[in-house]
Amino acid sequence: MLASFVLLLGLAVTQTATAFYNSTSALGTNTNEIMDDDSSAPFIDLMKMSLPFREARQLNKGDIQYDRHGWPTRISNGGQAATRFVSKLPAGTIPAGPYTVLYDGEGKLEYGNDAHLQNQQPGRDIIILEPGQDKELNATLFIKATNPANPVRNIRILPPGGICSSNPFRRVANPSQCRGDFLSFEQHSGKIIFNPDYLNYMKDFRVIRFMNMSGITRNPVYAWEDRANIDQATWGGVEGIRGAPMEVMVELANRLHADPWFSLPHAASDDFIRRFAEYVQQHLDSSLKVYVEYTNEAWNGIFTQHAFVKQRGQQLGLDPDPNQAAYKYYSRRSVEVFRLWEQVFGGNNRLVRVMSGLVGSTQMSKTILSFEGAYRYTDAYAVAPYVYGDLAALRKARSVSEVFRVMTDPKYAHSLPNEIKSINKQAEIAKSYGVDLIAYEGGQHLVDMHTKSDTQHPNNLFYQANRHPQMGTIYQQLLQGWKQAGGKLFVHFSSPRIYRKYGSFGTKEFITQADSQAPKHQALLSFSRSNPCWWSGCSGNTLVRHTKPAITLEAMKTQSEPLDATAPMYEPVYGEAPPFPMGNMTPEEEFGQQAQASAPVVQDNPQYSRILVSMRNSPNGQNVMGGNAIIRRVHDARNVWQGASAYQLRTIVNGQINGVNDLAALWQASWDQRNLYLRVGVEDDRIAGDSSIPWEDDAIEVYIDADGSLNGQYDQRNDFHFIFSRKDERVALGKNSPPIGSVAMNHKFTRSGKGYILETTIPWDALRIQPHSGMQLGVDVHVDDDDDGGGRDGKLTWKAREDESWRNPSLFGRVILGE
Repeated sequence: MLASFVLLLGLAVTQTATAFYNSTSALGTNTNEIMDDDSSAPFIDLMKMSLPFREARQLNKGDIQYDRHGWPTRISNGGQAATRFVSKLPAGTIPAGPYTVLYDGEGKLEYGNDAHLQNQQPGRDIIILEPGQDKELNATLFIKATNPANPVRNIRILPPGGICSSNPFRRVANPSQCRGDFLSFEQHSGKIIFNPDYLNYMKDFRVIRFMNMSGITRNPVYAWEDRANIDQATWGGVEGIRGAPMEVMVELANRLHADPWFSLPHAASDDFIRRFAEYVQQHLDSSLKVYVEYTNEAWNGIFTQHAFVKQRGQQLGLDPDPNQAAYKYYSRRSVEVFRLWEQVFGGNNRLVRVMSGLVGSTQMSKTILSFEGAYRYTDAYAVAPYVYGDLAALRKARSVSEVFRVMTDPKYAHSLPNEIKSINKQAEIAKSYGVDLIAYEGGQHLVDMHTKSDTQHPNNLFYQANRHPQMGTIYQQLLQGWKQAGGKLFVHFSSPRIYRKYGSFGTKEFITQADSQAPKHQALLSFSRSNPCWWSGCSGNTLVRHTKPAITLEAMKTQSEPLDATAPMYEPVYGEAPPFPMGNMTPEEEFGQQAQASAPVVQDNPQYSRILVSMRNSPNGQNVMGGNAIIRRVHDARNVWQGASAYQLRTIVNGQINGVNDLAALWQASWDQRNLYLRVGVEDDRIAGDSSIPWEDDAIEVYIDADGSLNGQYDQRNDFHFIFSRKDERVALGKNSPPIGSVAMNHKFTRSGKGYILETTIPWDALRIQPHSGMQLGVDVHVDDDDDGGGRDGKLTWKAREDESWRNPSLFGRVILGE
């Protein structure tokens, strides 16, 4: 039913909208490293993918000083600070034409390569980006002068056009292509964030693995204070520096309604892990699962994370064999990481705890899963099924047909049939330990890391093979073999990227490449549509775990096993009003003000306990179209709440909420042609009411933007702020709301154990709008808490991240009227 609704919604909102529905997909995708030559182009602001000024040594001149975010604060006379913000992107990857460069501060900017200045004003330049004769885009930016008292900073490089807010998956040139909901990239960059072409590509995958985007490879980060943050000049750069902030990754998962897969840095402290988990618990859509993995390929000798786990394992005396010690430390630390997440999430209901190993080594799998009984705390074991055959044979190939012969010839260790045999062996191991077998990466692996240039043999043959329809056939056969062996989630490698000597891993060569030119991408989509979720717990947010077997560990003893010398051990490709917090509070301050909004079950009032019972566990709120809440139509007038989803309030924007027993709340809604029905369930350990100002006592605030415009200020037409006082059970309008006239609003409070329920009926006439299926509204629900009289002690919200909703509707959440 939900799938049909989303498809209908895409047509109802705009005839050209690309509806998506990924909840039955058995596939995921890996992200790419954030670099200036990333042809997946995830962000609309090109500056976020640029080379850090500090790293542009060949372009910089003179003495340059930087602030903590990487912006130059002082440049010596005659000097310049430079960055490369686009590199080697195939023509068409991003739009050609006029780009707007916005910045704060005072100084002078210049541009080079394929970027040409058209118009210059203080704080705003217009540049033209056009591919050169090489059919590539390369562009540089130079800060030629900056005022040390007010340095150039916060540079944003934004494309022309924008999106219709009802369809974030398609870029449009101007407002005429929208139905009154146009958002320009220039004016709304902080709100849009993601390239609509990127969202359109990613929307088909159920799981997003953020290993590359997070920049954890060879990243020695230990302290929370050293994590990637929103205010950095760029999120690109070399290993150990680059990486998207967790806020951005969580937001992407929410908008795509895709389960995130987080790989945590190998050296991260417990405090780092805990705070990361806290942010995810507080901000990720509650209907999504979370895949949790400690580091990436700890077994792989080319990575510093392997050296790290080997050293720790030997220091702790876990095994006399260095490799076995490494696997055992990886196993132990993984379980420690899982437990930290479970503490934050109050259990493991939403967590998929992942360990990973080498597809060709069953002995490694046994070591990792059996050590200290780790399998009992693990849900999935992940491997990377890559097909290529044999590198020595590939070097002898002189045609594409020879490449495919090597890839499918059973005499080669990593041919398609032998890779499927390895998958079957790993499936047996996983089953014996009561864990799922999943793929953290997989696909073709045609790469020769010893080549010195992109054109050196056999690279050109590899590129041709990846563009050939036969490669799509190999992908189909690999995926079918995976499914038949008992494998479950398959996360392919990777999102669109340029074919180079480092490999041809992208399922497309650039984000806007036509599907007809991308056989690997076609094969993935075809398989996904023909093979929807085939295992219990695949769709939705309900985890189905296996009963753990009573394994005799003595029988599972492991011994040192040499790694397969032909297995893929390659350098990574590069040498290897915002909905997330960007306000005045630091993330540390924000976490200090936030608590988990859950509370004990209310049992004494059966009529209302069904709404409050979800507070012990996260309610099963359904979300569509990238994370929007859904309000269903009333089908039985005797029970307007039948089938209504519940959404939990999770964010503290004012004061303090002291733990799980202090305050918890959730809301539900439904609709018919006459009314919007809303109820809010609150559990509160103490009720107070001694103030003449309703929001200073216990109260519920309901915010509605009936036309879903979500502008930055109230429009005096259909933006409303209702305040329901618990003390006198009256309703008042916020001062920025228009009057509702004589239209009657019914509401009532009902006490229930330690909590209370507000039910209200709001006529559409009062909101000055006629409802229809697929219509979008802005909605938010806040609960004010006063425990001891006097002023308010704290405030809990559903969507707003700051206490400014009374004058800023852009902070509301989005909801959709469904069937």
